[in-house]
Amino acid sequence: MSTKPPVQPTKIDKEFERKVAQKTIQARPDEVTSESSVRHVVEESQAPPDSNPDVMVALKGDLNTVKDTFALATVPREVYALGLAGTLPYLATSVSTVFLSWNLNTELPTQSNFINGFLFSHDSALHWLRILEPIQVGYGALIISFLGAIHWGLEFAEKLPAHDRTRFRYGIGVLAPAMAWPTILLPIEWALTTQFAAFCALYLADSRATVKGWAPPWYGTYRFVLTAVVGTAILVSLIGRAKVGEGRPEDLTDRIRASPSSGDKHRNWAKEEAEEREKLRKEKKKKEAEKKAKEEQAKKAPADSKGRAKPGEQIEGDKGEAKKESSADSGEKEEAKKDGGAKSEDNENSGDKKSERDGDH
Repeated sequence: MSTKPPVQPTKIDKEFERKVAQKTIQARPDEVTSESSVRHVVEESQAPPDSNPDVMVALKGDLNTVKDTFALATVPREVYALGLAGTLPYLATSVSTVFLSWNLNTELPTQSNFINGFLFSHDSALHWLRILEPIQVGYGALIISFLGAIHWGLEFAEKLPAHDRTRFRYGIGVLAPAMAWPTILLPIEWALTTQFAAFCALYLADSRATVKGWAPPWYGTYRFVLTAVVGTAILVSLIGRAKVGEGRPEDLTDRIRASPSSGDKHRNWAKEEAEEREKLRKEKKKKEAEKKAKEEQAKKAPADSKGRAKPGEQIEGDKGEAKKESSADSGEKEEAKKDGGAKSEDNENSGDKKSERDGDH
């Protein structure tokens, strides 16, 4: 056993302690209840008031309080790591929503080649923005349901039943998914707003459970930090979606808020499906006919090649025939010349004979 005296506080107001010791204890039955053993959330300081308060000291104290709150030093390491990891999908979808909203508000192409390198076209940005909607809303509904199920797990771990505690925990476990599930069917703005309200309501319920001792002492602070991160992400997403289309000549806001199937209300899907099947059947039949024609043509090609001369022989034969035709033409021309010469000689002879007859007369 240690013989050292216990460590004394650094500052003790002995005069204040003496005055408190001289006071008579007064009965206050109005403050004594079945829950009087529970400490109040906000309690007055028991230290004597400072006659010369320093503003900077008070500010530093408040900052240290905020720092200790977000440090979550009392939270188990595994719970702390998993809780922060659970906020990453919210942060990712929120940042993506802001980027795509800025992309939609930017005229393409920009003057910077660097910015043009990672910007999407407006149609692609709108497509990805619509893909983010079910991801963010669905994940939020899942987390809200999980927060309600935590209370069921805590109640199942209890050895002794308690009417108020059991009713509270089972009620939270049922109300959480009842609030989360309908948000999947709502428009994106209403869904995110409803989930934000659900997260805040569950935080208040968890804080009440922590004060009553129905949850670990660190659970209230832990839930405050995670709710702050998720709430900020939801607000960023709502602001990003609200900014889409501002200052643009075309009305992008209507394109964002329009449902992808808003123009398909009166479409006959059965008829279109039958037409699509008929179209595919015709295309298949056409391909089979083309394939069959090619096969028949390939079969006829060897038979035709047998009855035909080789390309070289055919060329030589053609050349020989051309030579024969040219020689025949030249022979005909020579014969025509000879005939012309013979005719001219006959004409000359006939002229001489005529001249001799004239001389004899």
